[in-house]
Amino acid sequence: MSNPSQMVSVRFTEEEILEIERRIGFDGMRNRSDVIRRGVHKLLDETASGDSKTRATIRVGKAVRQQLEILEELTGMDASSAAALGIGLLLEQQNKKIKTSLDDGMSLLDEIKIRGSHEDHIE
Repeated sequence: MSNPSQMVSVRFTEEEILEIERRIGFDGMRNRSDVIRRGVHKLLDETASGDSKTRATIRVGKAVRQQLEILEELTGMDASSAAALGIGLLLEQQNKKIKTSLDDGMSLLDEIKIRGSHEDHIE
């Protein structure tokens, strides 16, 4: 699932290194490279070029990451496609719930209307 990577040399001041090291251990970042990579990803996401697709970063745990890898091996579906399919299914479920609620409401209104037309009126 991961692509081959290249090493890039970057110079940081002592203060920057201390700030980077302070973030190690948070949000799954295990080392300086993880911290720097997260920062670069954030920068790239926030400044996407006009010709690139819109990106969204979704943090997933180890179990979900493993499930995505298995899914890709079995079906060839990448994480973006799986997310799109999952979102589509969730929206479909919500639409069904809304339709059911509307249908129930309409049935109740019909029932009230029928009851109201059968009542005797005494003046």
